[in-house]
Amino acid sequence: MSIGAHISKIITCNAANAYRIVLPTFIYASISLLIASLAITQLAYANSNLLHHAQGLTAGQGSNHHALFSGITNPAMGDLMIRPDERFRMAYFFSLSSSTELGQVDNFVDDIDELIDILEDPANAGDVPVNETLDRFNLVIEQASKDGYLKTTNGLYLPPFPLYWRPLFLPGTITFEFNIESQINASALSDELIYDDQKETFSTATSAYLKSGLQTKLAFSYSQKVSSNLLGTKNTQLFVGAKLNIYDLELSKQVFQLELLRGQGIEDLIKDEYKNNRIKSTGIGLDFGAVWSAQRYRLGATITNLNAPAFNYGAIGVNCDKYTDASHSQSNCYIADYFSNIKGNIKTHEQHTKNAVITLDGSYFITPKWLVSAATELSRYDDTVGQENQWAHWSTSFHPKGFWMPSVRASYRKNLAGSKLSYAGIGLTLGKVVNIDLSLALEDVVVDTDKVPRGIGFALSIEEWF
Repeated sequence: MSIGAHISKIITCNAANAYRIVLPTFIYASISLLIASLAITQLAYANSNLLHHAQGLTAGQGSNHHALFSGITNPAMGDLMIRPDERFRMAYFFSLSSSTELGQVDNFVDDIDELIDILEDPANAGDVPVNETLDRFNLVIEQASKDGYLKTTNGLYLPPFPLYWRPLFLPGTITFEFNIESQINASALSDELIYDDQKETFSTATSAYLKSGLQTKLAFSYSQKVSSNLLGTKNTQLFVGAKLNIYDLELSKQVFQLELLRGQGIEDLIKDEYKNNRIKSTGIGLDFGAVWSAQRYRLGATITNLNAPAFNYGAIGVNCDKYTDASHSQSNCYIADYFSNIKGNIKTHEQHTKNAVITLDGSYFITPKWLVSAATELSRYDDTVGQENQWAHWSTSFHPKGFWMPSVRASYRKNLAGSKLSYAGIGLTLGKVVNIDLSLALEDVVVDTDKVPRGIGFALSIEEWF
């Protein structure tokens, strides 16, 4: 008997059995809203989480009850995540996920660091003629502004989340979530590099543009079975669910003129200036989902953040007179004003909106232990740092019975918008408890003369086997 079964015995209340036949009114509303939302195919949206966690990095959003975190992607999956003889299922240890992505600009970080060195001291250009230096770095600046970025996303679930609870006083399952995620994006705002013959110095208004977000999410969802043998089809069940997401977001963006970095690299900039100009706000998102479950297959549909909560970034390039005269802060404020109000590259005031999500997924059990699945997002959306996304995901996984034989999974996913990157993924479950997943972009970029994948992601989790 698992830990979940032992816990269920402690809190069992026989008197509550009378409420098992109750079907909450909001579940009927969930079905109506979900059906209505599926008729809309041109929505832009953003997912509740900033990245996939645990097995989801490889397995995606398929309706897979073997994976503990499968139940958080579609709120209707909660009731499928617990055995019929149990009341609880939970995470007993942490889950850590991370991903990093580079734009299609070879040696982007190195070139920008070299440009900063030349701006600080023209002698760092060496014996290269001025015209050649201008031609080279103006091309670098243009390419960096167009395609260059460095984006890092990290996420953490602390135990016991996600937690699934099937109480005796309700016919379905309640799911609890709590996670913390961060996302940082460094890019470039271009302006021409010029040379002053009299001062013998290089100068440019070209700046580093940093956008960052820290998201803390607390979520509660409820799911239950609403029908069996639907439409006369034997061995089928329909599950529906609804979720309430409470978001606490800290959003920040900052412009830093390269001439004023005083030798700091982009990496140092991200570390030292992460908290500058941040605004903290709280919002609520409503999710709805449905899962059609049969003996050999499952079909799922999810709409996330139906009410489209919005969150503000801190304003930049405004009220520059409040800073100390000639200070770096005031200079960067004026540069932000230049790129927003004169060049029009950025906005002084900006919102991040979690617009409505529609995701469709399907899973097919070739055998009870061998699963293939796919999921697709129906339109484009921006993440918290403004990168465009629309993902399609295919995966397969095999879960053997033996304790010592690892479970294996593999995947292919592609961003249909924005970066257009493709990823291959592989994952292992060791001892039916420890999950290790890795994904690599199939496209390369040159860093320090070596070719490396443009993107890499990993996830580590320890969870109860089902």
